[in-house]
Amino acid sequence: MTTEPRGLIVDNELENIEYVQRVMDFGFSVLGDWRVRWSTAVDPIQAINLMRDEDFDFALIDFELDKGDTGLSVVKELRHRRDDCFILVLTGKSDSYPDFLDDSKHAGADHAIIRTNQLTVTPSAKGGEGKWDATSVARRIRRRMRVSGHADGFKIVFAEEAGVQSMLHSLGEPPGEHVNARKRGELIARTLVIECLEREDDRDTTLTVHHLAAGRSGAHVCKVVRVAPDQGEESFFLKIGLGQAGLAAEKAANETAARVLGSTVLIRLDPELRTDESSGYSAIAAELVNDAVPLNEWLRQPGATADQAVELADDLHGHQLIGLLQPSLRRKVPTGDWLTVSPVLRLRVQDSLAAYTEVWKSEHGAGQADAETKAAALLAFVHDGTLPGTDRDRPGDTVPHARGFGDLHSGNILVQSLSRPRPLLVDASHFGVHHWATDVTRLLVDLVLHVRRPGVESMLWTEVTADAAFASGLCHCTTSPATTDVNPVDAYLNHVVSQRKRYLRLDQLEPREKDWHWQWHVALAREFLRLGSRPGLLPTRAVVAMIAAASHLDHAAEVLRD
Repeated sequence: MTTEPRGLIVDNELENIEYVQRVMDFGFSVLGDWRVRWSTAVDPIQAINLMRDEDFDFALIDFELDKGDTGLSVVKELRHRRDDCFILVLTGKSDSYPDFLDDSKHAGADHAIIRTNQLTVTPSAKGGEGKWDATSVARRIRRRMRVSGHADGFKIVFAEEAGVQSMLHSLGEPPGEHVNARKRGELIARTLVIECLEREDDRDTTLTVHHLAAGRSGAHVCKVVRVAPDQGEESFFLKIGLGQAGLAAEKAANETAARVLGSTVLIRLDPELRTDESSGYSAIAAELVNDAVPLNEWLRQPGATADQAVELADDLHGHQLIGLLQPSLRRKVPTGDWLTVSPVLRLRVQDSLAAYTEVWKSEHGAGQADAETKAAALLAFVHDGTLPGTDRDRPGDTVPHARGFGDLHSGNILVQSLSRPRPLLVDASHFGVHHWATDVTRLLVDLVLHVRRPGVESMLWTEVTADAAFASGLCHCTTSPATTDVNPVDAYLNHVVSQRKRYLRLDQLEPREKDWHWQWHVALAREFLRLGSRPGLLPTRAVVAMIAAASHLDHAAEVLRD
Protein backbone atom coordinates (compact mmCIF):
# COMPACT_ATOMS: atom_id res chain seq x y z
CA MET A 1 0.00 0.00 0.00
CA THR A 2 1.34 3.42 -0.99
CA THR A 3 1.39 6.20 1.59
CA GLU A 4 0.40 9.56 0.11
CA PRO A 5 1.26 12.48 2.40
CA ARG A 6 -0.22 15.85 1.50
CA GLY A 7 2.53 18.44 1.00
CA LEU A 8 2.40 22.21 0.50
CA ILE A 9 5.16 24.34 -1.05
CA VAL A 10 4.90 28.13 -0.76
CA ASP A 11 7.37 30.24 -2.77
CA ASN A 12 6.92 33.26 -5.01
CA GLU A 13 9.38 31.86 -7.59
CA LEU A 14 8.16 28.92 -9.68
CA GLU A 15 11.74 27.81 -10.31
CA ASN A 16 12.26 27.33 -6.56
CA ILE A 17 8.97 25.44 -6.25
CA GLU A 18 10.04 23.02 -8.99
CA TYR A 19 13.47 22.55 -7.40
CA VAL A 20 12.10 21.82 -3.92
CA GLN A 21 9.49 19.44 -5.32
CA ARG A 22 12.04 17.47 -7.37
CA VAL A 23 14.46 17.20 -4.48
CA MET A 24 11.77 16.09 -2.03
CA ASP A 25 10.29 13.56 -4.47
CA PHE A 26 13.73 11.99 -4.58
CA GLY A 27 13.93 12.00 -0.77
CA PHE A 28 10.59 10.23 -0.40
CA SER A 29 11.48 7.69 -3.10
CA VAL A 30 14.22 6.38 -0.81
CA LEU A 31 11.58 5.53 1.82
CA GLY A 32 9.80 3.07 -0.47
CA ASP A 33 6.09 3.30 -1.24
CA TRP A 34 5.65 7.01 -0.55
CA ARG A 35 4.20 9.42 -3.11
CA VAL A 36 3.48 13.04 -2.19
CA ARG A 37 0.26 14.76 -3.25
CA TRP A 38 1.62 18.24 -3.84
CA SER A 39 -0.11 21.61 -3.66
CA THR A 40 1.74 24.85 -4.39
CA ALA A 41 1.16 28.53 -3.75
CA VAL A 42 3.04 31.71 -4.65
CA ASP A 43 1.65 33.98 -1.92
CA PRO A 44 0.02 33.73 1.54
CA ILE A 45 -3.53 34.31 0.28
CA GLN A 46 -3.32 31.44 -2.20
CA ALA A 47 -1.79 29.18 0.46
CA ILE A 48 -4.49 29.95 3.03
CA ASN A 49 -7.20 29.33 0.42
CA LEU A 50 -5.67 25.90 -0.26
CA MET A 51 -5.91 25.07 3.45
CA ARG A 52 -9.68 25.31 3.26
CA ASP A 53 -9.80 22.25 1.03
CA GLU A 54 -6.67 20.33 2.06
CA ASP A 55 -5.41 19.09 5.42
CA PHE A 56 -1.65 19.18 4.92
CA ASP A 57 0.73 16.72 6.59
CA PHE A 58 3.75 18.94 5.94
CA ALA A 59 4.70 22.26 4.39
CA LEU A 60 7.89 23.80 2.97
CA ILE A 61 7.58 27.59 3.10
CA ASP A 62 9.89 30.28 1.75
CA PHE A 63 10.70 32.91 4.36
CA GLU A 64 10.81 35.87 1.91
CA LEU A 65 7.88 36.16 -0.49
CA ASP A 66 7.06 38.86 -3.03
CA LYS A 67 6.61 42.56 -2.16
CA GLY A 68 8.34 42.35 1.21
CA ASP A 69 5.90 39.76 2.55
CA THR A 70 7.09 36.70 4.52
CA GLY A 71 5.77 33.20 4.84
CA LEU A 72 5.25 33.54 8.60
CA SER A 73 1.52 34.24 8.21
CA VAL A 74 1.21 30.89 6.41
CA VAL A 75 3.17 29.20 9.20
CA LYS A 76 0.84 30.62 11.85
CA GLU A 77 -2.30 29.58 9.97
CA LEU A 78 -1.02 26.05 9.38
CA ARG A 79 -0.07 25.63 13.00
CA HIS A 80 -3.45 26.97 14.12
CA ARG A 81 -5.23 24.43 11.94
CA ARG A 82 -3.12 21.39 12.83
CA ASP A 83 -0.72 20.77 15.73
CA ASP A 84 1.10 17.89 14.08
CA CYS A 85 1.76 19.40 10.64
CA PHE A 86 5.52 19.34 9.96
CA ILE A 87 6.50 22.88 8.95
CA LEU A 88 9.92 23.70 7.50
CA VAL A 89 10.82 27.30 6.61
CA LEU A 90 13.40 27.84 3.86
CA THR A 91 15.47 30.84 2.80
CA GLY A 92 18.17 31.49 0.25
CA LYS A 93 19.14 34.83 1.80
CA SER A 94 20.14 34.13 5.38
CA ASP A 95 22.43 37.19 5.46
CA SER A 96 19.42 39.44 4.93
CA TYR A 97 17.42 37.82 7.72
CA PRO A 98 19.71 37.02 10.68
CA ASP A 99 16.70 36.28 12.91
CA PHE A 100 14.82 34.08 10.46
CA LEU A 101 15.36 30.93 12.56
CA ASP A 102 13.98 32.45 15.77
CA ASP A 103 11.17 34.25 13.95
CA SER A 104 10.14 31.07 12.15
CA LYS A 105 10.06 28.93 15.28
CA HIS A 106 8.20 31.63 17.18
CA ALA A 107 5.52 31.59 14.46
CA GLY A 108 5.11 27.82 14.85
CA ALA A 109 7.60 26.23 12.46
CA ASP A 110 9.42 23.07 13.49
CA HIS A 111 12.67 24.10 11.82
CA ALA A 112 14.19 26.71 9.50
CA ILE A 113 17.11 26.07 7.13
CA ILE A 114 19.07 27.61 4.25
CA ARG A 115 17.64 26.07 1.08
CA THR A 116 20.66 26.24 -1.22
CA ASN A 117 23.17 24.86 1.31
CA GLN A 118 21.10 22.31 3.20
CA LEU A 119 18.12 21.03 1.20
CA THR A 120 20.13 18.90 -1.23
CA VAL A 121 20.03 15.43 -2.72
CA THR A 122 23.42 14.48 -1.28
CA PRO A 123 23.71 14.37 2.53
CA SER A 124 26.21 16.75 4.09
CA ALA A 125 29.00 15.55 6.33
CA LYS A 126 27.11 16.89 9.32
CA GLY A 127 25.11 14.17 11.10
CA GLY A 128 22.24 13.82 13.55
CA GLU A 129 20.02 16.87 13.94
CA GLY A 130 22.18 18.73 11.41
CA LYS A 131 21.18 16.53 8.47
CA TRP A 132 18.78 18.38 6.16
CA ASP A 133 19.28 16.62 2.83
CA ALA A 134 16.06 15.54 1.10
CA THR A 135 16.02 12.00 2.47
CA SER A 136 16.62 13.20 6.03
CA VAL A 137 13.76 15.70 5.71
CA ALA A 138 11.51 12.96 4.32
CA ARG A 139 12.37 10.78 7.31
CA ARG A 140 11.52 13.62 9.69
CA ILE A 141 8.15 14.02 8.00
CA ARG A 142 7.53 10.27 8.16
CA ARG A 143 8.42 10.25 11.84
CA ARG A 144 5.97 13.07 12.54
CA MET A 145 3.24 11.24 10.63
CA ARG A 146 3.96 8.02 12.51
CA VAL A 147 3.70 9.86 15.82
CA SER A 148 0.27 11.04 14.69
CA GLY A 149 -0.73 7.60 13.40
CA HIS A 150 -1.08 8.80 9.80
CA ALA A 151 1.70 6.85 8.06
CA ASP A 152 2.09 3.47 6.28
CA GLY A 153 -0.08 1.44 8.66
CA PHE A 154 2.27 2.16 11.58
CA LYS A 155 0.48 2.20 14.96
CA ILE A 156 1.39 2.84 18.58
CA VAL A 157 -1.11 1.34 21.02
CA PHE A 158 -1.22 2.09 24.75
CA ALA A 159 -2.41 -0.90 26.77
CA GLU A 160 -5.57 -0.44 28.82
CA GLU A 161 -3.65 -0.85 32.07
CA ALA A 162 -3.80 1.39 35.10
CA GLY A 163 -0.03 1.87 35.05
CA VAL A 164 -0.03 2.96 31.40
CA GLN A 165 -2.91 5.40 31.80
CA SER A 166 -1.32 6.85 34.95
CA MET A 167 1.95 7.26 33.07
CA LEU A 168 0.26 9.16 30.23
CA HIS A 169 -1.44 11.56 32.64
CA SER A 170 1.83 12.06 34.53
CA LEU A 171 3.77 12.79 31.32
CA GLY A 172 1.11 15.28 30.24
CA GLU A 173 1.03 17.40 33.39
CA PRO A 174 0.61 20.32 33.21
CA PRO A 175 -1.43 20.06 29.99
CA GLY A 176 -0.78 23.66 28.90
CA GLU A 177 -2.23 24.50 25.51
CA HIS A 178 -3.17 20.86 24.95
CA VAL A 179 -5.86 21.24 27.66
CA ASN A 180 -6.05 17.45 28.02
CA ALA A 181 -3.15 16.06 30.09
CA ARG A 182 -3.59 12.55 28.74
CA LYS A 183 -3.51 13.79 25.14
CA ARG A 184 -0.27 15.67 25.76
CA GLY A 185 1.22 12.68 27.60
CA GLU A 186 0.32 10.39 24.72
CA LEU A 187 2.03 12.73 22.25
CA ILE A 188 5.19 12.80 24.38
CA ALA A 189 5.20 9.02 24.76
CA ARG A 190 4.57 8.45 21.03
CA THR A 191 7.41 10.78 20.12
CA LEU A 192 9.89 9.05 22.42
CA VAL A 193 8.80 5.54 21.41
CA ILE A 194 9.48 6.42 17.78
CA GLU A 195 12.71 8.29 18.57
CA CYS A 196 14.04 5.19 20.32
CA LEU A 197 12.52 2.31 18.38
CA GLU A 198 11.68 3.45 14.84
CA ARG A 199 12.96 1.37 11.92
CA GLU A 200 13.01 1.83 8.18
CA ASP A 201 10.87 -1.30 7.62
CA ASP A 202 8.09 -0.37 10.07
CA ARG A 203 5.26 -0.47 7.52
CA ASP A 204 2.10 -2.02 9.04
CA THR A 205 3.93 -2.40 12.36
CA THR A 206 2.19 -2.13 15.73
CA LEU A 207 4.03 -1.11 18.91
CA THR A 208 2.09 -1.80 22.12
CA VAL A 209 3.21 0.01 25.26
CA HIS A 210 2.87 -1.73 28.65
CA HIS A 211 3.94 -0.34 32.03
CA LEU A 212 6.58 -2.26 33.98
CA ALA A 213 7.26 -0.09 37.02
CA ALA A 214 7.80 3.37 38.41
CA GLY A 215 11.46 4.22 38.04
CA ARG A 216 13.91 6.43 39.88
CA SER A 217 13.07 10.11 40.35
CA GLY A 218 9.61 9.85 38.82
CA ALA A 219 10.73 8.05 35.67
CA HIS A 220 8.46 5.52 33.96
CA VAL A 221 9.68 2.06 32.95
CA CYS A 222 7.78 0.50 30.04
CA LYS A 223 7.77 -2.66 27.99
CA VAL A 224 7.11 -2.08 24.29
CA VAL A 225 6.07 -5.06 22.15
CA ARG A 226 6.67 -4.82 18.39
CA VAL A 227 4.55 -6.89 15.99
CA ALA A 228 5.37 -6.60 12.28
CA PRO A 229 4.22 -8.62 9.24
CA ASP A 230 6.30 -11.73 8.55
CA GLN A 231 8.51 -11.03 11.57
CA GLY A 232 8.69 -12.51 15.04
CA GLU A 233 7.40 -10.57 18.02
CA GLU A 234 10.03 -8.39 19.72
CA SER A 235 10.06 -6.70 23.12
CA PHE A 236 11.90 -3.63 24.37
CA PHE A 237 12.59 -1.88 27.66
CA LEU A 238 11.94 1.87 27.58
CA LYS A 239 12.59 4.30 30.42
CA ILE A 240 11.15 7.81 30.18
CA GLY A 241 12.21 10.60 32.52
CA LEU A 242 12.15 14.38 32.74
CA GLY A 243 15.74 14.84 33.88
CA GLN A 244 18.07 14.33 30.91
CA ALA A 245 21.13 14.59 33.14
CA GLY A 246 19.68 11.98 35.50
CA LEU A 247 18.98 9.53 32.69
CA ALA A 248 22.44 10.14 31.27
CA ALA A 249 23.93 9.31 34.68
CA GLU A 250 21.79 6.16 34.84
CA LYS A 251 23.01 5.16 31.39
CA ALA A 252 26.60 5.62 32.54
CA ALA A 253 25.91 3.48 35.63
CA ASN A 254 24.40 0.79 33.40
CA GLU A 255 27.51 0.81 31.23
CA THR A 256 29.71 0.34 34.30
CA ALA A 257 27.48 -2.47 35.56
CA ALA A 258 27.55 -4.15 32.14
CA ARG A 259 31.35 -4.29 32.22
CA VAL A 260 31.25 -5.98 35.63
CA LEU A 261 28.19 -8.23 35.32
CA GLY A 262 28.42 -9.09 31.63
CA SER A 263 25.78 -9.18 28.91
CA THR A 264 24.42 -12.61 29.88
CA VAL A 265 22.54 -11.21 32.89
CA LEU A 266 22.28 -7.43 32.40
CA ILE A 267 20.20 -6.05 29.56
CA ARG A 268 22.35 -3.38 27.94
CA LEU A 269 20.87 -0.01 27.08
CA ASP A 270 20.99 1.65 23.69
CA PRO A 271 24.08 3.89 23.58
CA GLU A 272 22.07 6.98 22.61
CA LEU A 273 19.77 9.01 24.87
CA ARG A 274 16.78 10.45 22.97
CA THR A 275 14.94 13.66 23.87
CA ASP A 276 11.57 15.20 23.01
CA GLU A 277 12.57 18.83 22.72
CA SER A 278 9.02 20.15 23.05
CA SER A 279 8.53 18.66 26.53
CA GLY A 280 12.03 18.12 27.89
CA TYR A 281 11.41 14.40 28.48
CA SER A 282 14.14 11.95 27.50
CA ALA A 283 14.21 8.18 27.07
CA ILE A 284 16.62 5.28 26.89
CA ALA A 285 15.81 1.87 25.43
CA ALA A 286 17.05 -1.71 25.36
CA GLU A 287 15.97 -4.88 23.64
CA LEU A 288 14.29 -7.47 25.87
CA VAL A 289 13.92 -11.21 25.55
CA ASN A 290 10.39 -11.78 24.26
CA ASP A 291 9.08 -14.08 26.97
CA ALA A 292 10.74 -12.29 29.89
CA VAL A 293 8.39 -11.19 32.68
CA PRO A 294 9.15 -9.41 35.98
CA LEU A 295 9.98 -11.68 38.90
CA ASN A 296 6.90 -10.55 40.84
CA GLU A 297 4.67 -11.77 37.98
CA TRP A 298 6.65 -14.94 37.32
CA LEU A 299 6.48 -16.12 40.95
CA ARG A 300 2.68 -15.84 40.90
CA GLN A 301 1.94 -17.31 37.51
CA PRO A 302 0.26 -20.75 37.52
CA GLY A 303 3.12 -22.62 35.87
CA ALA A 304 5.84 -21.60 38.35
CA THR A 305 6.93 -24.21 40.90
CA ALA A 306 8.85 -24.10 44.17
CA ASP A 307 11.71 -26.08 42.60
CA GLN A 308 11.97 -23.60 39.75
CA ALA A 309 12.03 -20.72 42.23
CA VAL A 310 14.95 -22.35 44.08
CA GLU A 311 16.78 -22.92 40.81
CA LEU A 312 16.23 -19.30 39.81
CA ALA A 313 17.54 -18.04 43.15
CA ASP A 314 20.68 -20.16 42.79
CA ASP A 315 21.31 -18.84 39.29
CA LEU A 316 20.86 -15.16 40.20
CA HIS A 317 22.46 -14.98 43.64
CA GLY A 318 24.83 -17.94 43.52
CA HIS A 319 26.15 -17.39 40.02
CA GLN A 320 25.35 -14.02 38.43
CA LEU A 321 25.74 -11.60 41.36
CA ILE A 322 28.24 -13.39 43.57
CA GLY A 323 31.23 -11.91 41.71
CA LEU A 324 30.38 -8.44 43.02
CA LEU A 325 31.22 -9.57 46.55
CA GLN A 326 34.72 -10.91 46.03
CA PRO A 327 37.05 -9.74 48.82
CA SER A 328 39.25 -7.66 46.51
CA LEU A 329 36.29 -5.37 45.69
CA ARG A 330 35.33 -4.64 49.30
CA ARG A 331 36.01 -1.51 51.27
CA LYS A 332 35.47 -0.41 54.85
CA VAL A 333 32.92 2.28 55.71
CA PRO A 334 32.51 3.85 59.18
CA THR A 335 29.72 2.08 61.04
CA GLY A 336 28.15 5.37 62.06
CA ASP A 337 27.86 6.42 58.42
CA TRP A 338 26.00 3.24 57.55
CA LEU A 339 23.67 3.43 60.56
CA THR A 340 22.74 7.04 59.75
CA VAL A 341 19.62 7.22 57.58
CA SER A 342 18.86 10.05 55.16
CA PRO A 343 16.81 13.05 56.34
CA VAL A 344 14.06 12.10 53.87
CA LEU A 345 13.76 8.56 55.23
CA ARG A 346 13.82 9.88 58.80
CA LEU A 347 10.86 12.16 58.10
CA ARG A 348 8.97 9.45 56.24
CA VAL A 349 9.38 7.02 59.15
CA GLN A 350 8.27 9.70 61.60
CA ASP A 351 5.14 10.33 59.54
CA SER A 352 4.38 6.62 59.21
CA LEU A 353 4.74 5.99 62.93
CA ALA A 354 2.53 8.98 63.71
CA ALA A 355 -0.10 7.60 61.35
CA TYR A 356 0.02 3.90 62.26
CA THR A 357 1.14 3.44 65.87
CA GLU A 358 -2.44 3.59 67.15
CA VAL A 359 -3.69 0.93 64.75
CA TRP A 360 -0.53 -1.09 65.43
CA LYS A 361 -1.58 -1.13 69.10
CA SER A 362 -5.38 -1.36 68.68
CA GLU A 363 -7.20 -4.67 69.05
CA HIS A 364 -9.03 -3.78 65.85
CA GLY A 365 -5.69 -3.50 64.05
CA ALA A 366 -2.49 -5.42 64.74
CA GLY A 367 -3.29 -5.70 68.45
CA GLN A 368 0.27 -5.41 69.79
CA ALA A 369 0.33 -3.89 73.27
CA ASP A 370 4.02 -2.90 73.06
CA ALA A 371 3.55 -0.93 69.84
CA GLU A 372 4.49 2.40 71.43
CA THR A 373 7.71 0.96 72.86
CA LYS A 374 8.63 -0.51 69.49
CA ALA A 375 7.79 2.76 67.73
CA ALA A 376 10.06 4.64 70.14
CA ALA A 377 12.90 2.23 69.32
CA LEU A 378 12.40 2.85 65.61
CA LEU A 379 12.45 6.61 66.15
CA ALA A 380 15.68 6.32 68.14
CA PHE A 381 17.25 4.34 65.32
CA VAL A 382 16.33 6.76 62.53
CA HIS A 383 17.38 9.77 64.61
CA ASP A 384 20.81 8.65 65.80
CA GLY A 385 21.42 5.06 64.66
CA THR A 386 20.98 3.60 68.15
CA LEU A 387 20.06 -0.08 68.47
CA PRO A 388 17.71 -1.05 71.33
CA GLY A 389 19.61 -1.34 74.62
CA THR A 390 23.06 -0.71 73.12
CA ASP A 391 25.48 2.18 72.85
CA ARG A 392 26.07 3.72 69.45
CA ASP A 393 29.74 2.72 69.61
CA ARG A 394 29.01 -0.92 70.49
CA PRO A 395 28.87 -2.37 66.92
CA GLY A 396 32.49 -1.53 66.05
CA ASP A 397 34.31 1.01 63.92
CA THR A 398 33.62 -0.12 60.35
CA VAL A 399 31.36 -2.31 58.22
CA PRO A 400 32.23 -3.86 54.83
CA HIS A 401 30.80 -2.46 51.61
CA ALA A 402 31.12 -3.90 48.11
CA ARG A 403 29.89 -3.36 44.59
CA GLY A 404 26.19 -3.96 44.27
CA PHE A 405 23.25 -3.61 41.89
CA GLY A 406 21.90 -1.10 44.40
CA ASP A 407 18.17 -1.35 43.78
CA LEU A 408 17.45 -5.05 43.37
CA HIS A 409 13.69 -5.58 43.48
CA SER A 410 11.18 -7.85 41.80
CA GLY A 411 10.37 -5.29 39.11
CA ASN A 412 13.87 -5.04 37.62
CA ILE A 413 14.58 -8.77 37.73
CA LEU A 414 13.11 -10.31 34.60
CA VAL A 415 12.65 -14.05 34.21
CA GLN A 416 12.99 -15.72 30.85
CA SER A 417 11.01 -18.96 30.81
CA LEU A 418 12.54 -21.42 28.39
CA SER A 419 13.45 -24.99 29.35
CA ARG A 420 14.35 -23.51 32.72
CA PRO A 421 13.88 -20.03 34.19
CA ARG A 422 16.77 -17.64 33.56
CA PRO A 423 17.20 -14.29 35.35
CA LEU A 424 17.88 -11.03 33.55
CA LEU A 425 18.55 -7.68 35.18
CA VAL A 426 17.42 -4.34 33.83
CA ASP A 427 17.97 -0.74 34.96
CA ALA A 428 21.23 -0.80 36.93
CA SER A 429 20.94 2.93 37.62
CA HIS A 430 21.94 2.50 41.30
CA PHE A 431 24.98 0.33 40.56
CA GLY A 432 27.87 1.25 42.82
CA VAL A 433 29.29 0.67 46.29
CA HIS A 434 26.72 -0.45 48.88
CA HIS A 435 26.61 -2.40 52.11
CA TRP A 436 27.21 -6.07 51.38
CA ALA A 437 23.63 -7.04 52.38
CA THR A 438 21.79 -4.28 50.48
CA ASP A 439 20.90 -6.18 47.30
CA VAL A 440 19.59 -9.33 48.95
CA THR A 441 17.73 -7.67 51.82
CA ARG A 442 16.07 -5.14 49.50
CA LEU A 443 14.77 -7.94 47.31
CA LEU A 444 13.57 -10.04 50.27
CA VAL A 445 11.65 -7.12 51.77
CA ASP A 446 10.11 -6.24 48.41
CA LEU A 447 8.89 -9.83 47.97
CA VAL A 448 7.46 -9.95 51.50
CA LEU A 449 5.57 -6.66 51.30
CA HIS A 450 4.52 -6.60 47.65
CA VAL A 451 4.39 -10.16 46.33
CA ARG A 452 3.97 -12.77 49.06
CA ARG A 453 0.45 -11.76 50.16
CA PRO A 454 -1.45 -10.64 47.04
CA GLY A 455 -4.93 -9.23 46.55
CA VAL A 456 -7.54 -8.94 49.28
CA GLU A 457 -5.46 -10.89 51.81
CA SER A 458 -2.91 -8.09 51.91
CA MET A 459 -5.63 -5.69 53.11
CA LEU A 460 -6.85 -7.78 56.07
CA TRP A 461 -5.73 -7.03 59.64
CA THR A 462 -6.30 -10.69 60.51
CA GLU A 463 -3.21 -11.60 58.47
CA VAL A 464 -0.88 -8.97 59.93
CA THR A 465 0.39 -11.01 62.89
CA ALA A 466 1.30 -14.03 60.76
CA ASP A 467 2.87 -11.88 58.06
CA ALA A 468 4.88 -9.90 60.61
CA ALA A 469 6.14 -13.15 62.14
CA PHE A 470 7.30 -14.37 58.73
CA ALA A 471 8.96 -11.01 57.98
CA SER A 472 10.67 -11.03 61.37
CA GLY A 473 12.06 -14.51 60.68
CA LEU A 474 14.10 -13.70 57.58
CA CYS A 475 17.20 -15.05 59.24
CA HIS A 476 16.14 -18.48 60.53
CA CYS A 477 18.03 -17.74 63.74
CA THR A 478 14.71 -17.58 65.64
CA THR A 479 12.37 -19.54 63.33
CA SER A 480 12.66 -22.52 61.02
CA PRO A 481 11.70 -22.28 57.34
CA ALA A 482 8.60 -24.08 56.14
CA THR A 483 9.37 -27.39 54.44
CA THR A 484 5.96 -28.54 53.17
CA ASP A 485 3.36 -26.99 50.88
CA VAL A 486 5.71 -24.15 50.02
CA ASN A 487 4.62 -21.83 47.20
CA PRO A 488 7.19 -20.36 44.77
CA VAL A 489 7.40 -17.04 46.64
CA ASP A 490 8.13 -18.65 50.01
CA ALA A 491 10.46 -21.16 48.38
CA TYR A 492 12.49 -18.31 46.88
CA LEU A 493 12.55 -16.39 50.18
CA ASN A 494 13.46 -19.40 52.32
CA HIS A 495 16.16 -20.56 49.95
CA VAL A 496 17.86 -17.17 49.72
CA VAL A 497 17.87 -16.82 53.51
CA SER A 498 19.18 -20.34 54.06
CA GLN A 499 21.92 -19.89 51.43
CA ARG A 500 22.93 -16.34 52.28
CA LYS A 501 26.32 -17.37 53.69
CA ARG A 502 27.21 -18.83 50.30
CA TYR A 503 25.53 -16.16 48.16
CA LEU A 504 27.16 -13.31 50.08
CA ARG A 505 30.50 -15.01 50.76
CA LEU A 506 30.01 -14.45 54.46
CA ASP A 507 32.68 -16.97 55.41
CA GLN A 508 35.19 -14.59 53.81
CA LEU A 509 33.65 -11.45 55.26
CA GLU A 510 34.85 -11.41 58.87
CA PRO A 511 36.42 -13.94 61.26
CA ARG A 512 33.23 -14.26 63.35
CA GLU A 513 29.61 -14.88 62.40
CA LYS A 514 28.59 -12.33 65.03
CA ASP A 515 30.20 -9.58 62.96
CA TRP A 516 27.95 -10.13 59.97
CA HIS A 517 24.89 -11.48 61.82
CA TRP A 518 23.93 -8.19 63.48
CA GLN A 519 24.48 -6.32 60.21
CA TRP A 520 22.10 -8.69 58.41
CA HIS A 521 19.32 -7.81 60.85
CA VAL A 522 20.01 -4.07 60.65
CA ALA A 523 20.05 -4.23 56.83
CA LEU A 524 16.63 -5.91 56.91
CA ALA A 525 15.33 -3.32 59.38
CA ARG A 526 16.54 -0.47 57.15
CA GLU A 527 14.79 -1.95 54.12
CA PHE A 528 11.54 -2.55 56.01
CA LEU A 529 11.64 1.07 57.15
CA ARG A 530 12.47 2.34 53.67
CA LEU A 531 9.76 0.41 51.86
CA GLY A 532 7.24 0.45 54.70
CA SER A 533 7.23 4.24 54.91
CA ARG A 534 6.65 4.86 51.22
CA PRO A 535 3.51 6.84 50.39
CA GLY A 536 0.70 4.75 48.97
CA LEU A 537 1.55 1.50 50.75
CA LEU A 538 -1.46 -0.24 52.30
CA PRO A 539 -1.77 0.43 56.05
CA THR A 540 -1.64 -3.31 56.77
CA ARG A 541 1.62 -3.65 54.82
CA ALA A 542 3.07 -0.56 56.49
CA VAL A 543 2.36 -1.97 59.95
CA VAL A 544 3.87 -5.35 58.98
CA ALA A 545 6.98 -3.45 57.89
CA MET A 546 7.20 -1.47 61.15
CA ILE A 547 6.76 -4.60 63.28
CA ALA A 548 9.42 -6.44 61.27
CA ALA A 549 11.84 -3.50 61.42
CA ALA A 550 11.52 -3.29 65.20
CA SER A 551 11.97 -7.05 65.52
CA HIS A 552 15.15 -7.08 63.41
CA LEU A 553 16.64 -4.21 65.40
CA ASP A 554 15.94 -6.23 68.56
CA HIS A 555 17.64 -9.28 67.02
CA ALA A 556 20.67 -7.17 66.04
CA ALA A 557 20.96 -5.83 69.58
CA GLU A 558 20.70 -9.36 71.03
CA VAL A 559 23.51 -10.58 68.78
CA LEU A 560 25.73 -7.71 69.90
CA ARG A 561 24.96 -8.34 73.58
CA ASP A 562 25.85 -12.04 73.42
